[in-house]
Amino acid sequence: MGKRANQQRVDELAQQVAELRQLVVRLKAEIARLRTELAAAGGEDVPAADEVGSEIEAAPSSGRKAPPRWVKANVVVVARNKPRRAREPVPGWRRLVPDRQEIHAPSHCPGCANPLSRGRMVRQRQVIVLPPVRAEVVEHVVLQRRCGQCGMVCRGEMPELGEEVGAGRRFGWAVAAQVAVLRTKLRLPLASLQWLFHHVWGLRVSQGALCSLLEEAARAGQDTYDGLLADARASPVVHVDETGWRQDGRNGYIWTVSTPQVRYFTCTQSRAGRVARRLIGDEYEGVVVSDFYAAYDQLDGRHQRCWAHLLRTIHELQTQHPDDEGLAGWAAAVQTLYRRANDAASQAAAQTPSQREATRLAFEWELLALCRAQPVTAHQATLCKRVERYLPELFVFVSDAAVPATNNAAERALRPLVIARKISGGTRSAQGSQTRMILQSLIATWEVRGQNPLTAMQSLLQGQQPSAGKLAPV
Repeated sequence: MGKRANQQRVDELAQQVAELRQLVVRLKAEIARLRTELAAAGGEDVPAADEVGSEIEAAPSSGRKAPPRWVKANVVVVARNKPRRAREPVPGWRRLVPDRQEIHAPSHCPGCANPLSRGRMVRQRQVIVLPPVRAEVVEHVVLQRRCGQCGMVCRGEMPELGEEVGAGRRFGWAVAAQVAVLRTKLRLPLASLQWLFHHVWGLRVSQGALCSLLEEAARAGQDTYDGLLADARASPVVHVDETGWRQDGRNGYIWTVSTPQVRYFTCTQSRAGRVARRLIGDEYEGVVVSDFYAAYDQLDGRHQRCWAHLLRTIHELQTQHPDDEGLAGWAAAVQTLYRRANDAASQAAAQTPSQREATRLAFEWELLALCRAQPVTAHQATLCKRVERYLPELFVFVSDAAVPATNNAAERALRPLVIARKISGGTRSAQGSQTRMILQSLIATWEVRGQNPLTAMQSLLQGQQPSAGKLAPV
C-alpha cells in the first residue's frame, strides 16, 4: 500500500509539472507577441521570451533575490528627515540689545564654601520694562554776589534759552512737540492729554496751557505751511478733495491738496469752485485728480476723474435694482473695460507717447459706444450721460504713467480729520481751525516724506521763537 500510494503521488506531481510546462510555453508565446507589438509601437527594448523563461525558471522557490533587470520593482519611498529650516524670529520676541545685564551666579561653592569666579552661561532671559518717567523741572537762578575785598556787587546773567523754551514760557520745545503730535496724530482730546501728562510725566497742565502750546507750534510752522501749497502746485499731479467740518457749531468744509510728497489742508465756509481754483491756481499746468463734483470743472488744465467713485456709484445703482439684467450686463462691461485699461496703463512704459495716446482714445471710443447702446429709459441712463460728459477725463491715466486712476490719495489724507471731527465735533473758533489745519498739514507731510513727526516738530520749534499770541481753543 505504501509503494502504490507513493507511485500515485508521483504520477500526480508529474501531471502537475506537465501542466505547468504547458503554461510556461503559452506564457512565452504571449510574451513574445507582446514584445513584438511593443517594438512595433516604438517602445523600449524588452528581453526575448527565452530570456524571460530562463530567468523565471532560474528563480528559486524560496529566498529573496534581485528581480530581473526588465522588472520594475515596487519602490517604497521612505520619508527622509530633512533638516528643518529655522523659523524667522517673531518681531515681538526678537532679542534686543540689552541696556544692562543682571548676573545671577553663586559666589561660593555650596559644598566647600570655596569662592567662585567666572562661569559658563546656561540660561538667559530678557525682560522689557518701561522705567518711570517724570518731567525734569530745571530752575535757572541768577545770584548776586559782593566781593569781600573791594565791596563790588556783581551778579550772573540769565542764559539765552531759545533752543530750550519760548520767550515767557515754562514748557520747553520738547513738551510743545509732544502736545502737537499727540493731539494731531493720535487725536487725543485735551482731557486725555491732561491725564497723560499727570499720570505719566507727573505734570498738572491746564487745558488753556495745552491750547497755548498747540497754537505756538502752529505759529512756528506757519511759513512751512504756506510753502507746502507752493510745493503742491509745482507737482505734475495733484489730488483735490473736500469734506465737511464743524466750527463753533456751524458747518464748514476742509479742502485738501495732496501729492506724493505734500499734504495740505485748509478750512473754509464754502464748497464753491472758487475755493478749488484759489488752491490750485490759475496757472497750474499739471493733471488734477478729483471726483465728479461740479466745482472741479472750473479748474483749468487736464483732469483725471476718480474711477473708484464711478464704480462705487454703479455698485450702489445695482444694489437698488438687483433684478435689472441690462444694468448688470452694462456694469460688468464697464468693470471689465476698467481692468483692461489698468493693464494697458501698467504696460505703457514700453510704448511711445503716440501709442499711449492712441490706446487712450481707443478706450474712450469703446466706453462711449457701450454707453450709447443703453436705452434712454434704463436705470443707468443718467450715469451714461455723466460718462459722456467726462469721457476725455476718464482715461488720462492710460496715456500718462504718473497719473493714478483714482483719487484715493486725497481721501486717505482726509480720513484722520474725518475721524477727529467724529470724536470732537470740530473746533470752536476760526483760529482753532487754522491751528489744526497747520499741524495736520505739517505732520501728515512729514510722515509721507518718511520723517519722524516728533523730531521734525521739535526741530521746527527750536529753529524759531514765535512771539506770544492770542489764546485759541482747538
